[in-house]
Amino acid sequence: MYCCFFDVDGVMLDFDGGFTRTMKEYFKLDIDDDYVPESFWFSDLLTKEQVVEGWDYFLKSNEFERLKPIVDPEHFNAKFGAYPVHFITNIPPDCLERRVKNLRNAGFKFKSAHCGGFINYEGKTSKTKAEIIQELLQADESVIFVDDHPDNCLNVLESFPDAEIWLMSRPFNADFKHPEIRRAIDWSEVLEHSGTPASH
Repeated sequence: MYCCFFDVDGVMLDFDGGFTRTMKEYFKLDIDDDYVPESFWFSDLLTKEQVVEGWDYFLKSNEFERLKPIVDPEHFNAKFGAYPVHFITNIPPDCLERRVKNLRNAGFKFKSAHCGGFINYEGKTSKTKAEIIQELLQADESVIFVDDHPDNCLNVLESFPDAEIWLMSRPFNADFKHPEIRRAIDWSEVLEHSGTPASH
C-alpha cells in the first residue's frame, strides 16, 4: 500500500506564475509573460529587499489562493486517488487554510495538508517534511514523495531509504543529481512511471 506525499507550490500549483505576475504588477517590472525564474529566491528578478516586501504583499493578495494547477487534477486523482494523499507545503502556517481552499477549488482530492520544510516563519522552527511523513505514515505503507527542492528530497530519502522520490525539474535545481532520486521533467513522467497503478 502506497502513501503519497506532495509538495504544493511549484509542484501541484504554479507558484512561479502567480508570484511573478503579482511582482510584475506591484513593482512595475518589464518582464515577459513566459518568464521562468533561474533562482529559488527570484534573485535574477528582485533584490533581497524586494523579495521580502513582495512576499508580504503576495501573501495578502488574492492571487495567493488562486494559483493554477500544474498537473491536471483529473489525471492526478485518477492516478493517486486509491491511496492516502497528503500535501506538505513550506508556507506560513496561518496561510495553510487558503492554500487548502486553492487546492480544493482546483479539483484535487486529498486526505490532509500540512506546513513543513526548511524555511521557518516568525522565529518558529518548522517540522521537516520527513518528520511530518513519519507522523502520518501507517504500518506497511510505502512512501511516494514529489518535491521541487533537493533539500527536501534528501531529507525524506535519509529517513525513508526505500521511498520512491521524485524531484520536479526547475532551473534552480538543474545541477542536482542523485542516484536514488528520480528526476521528472514534468508531471507526465510521474504519472507514467510512478509505481502506483492508476485507480479507476
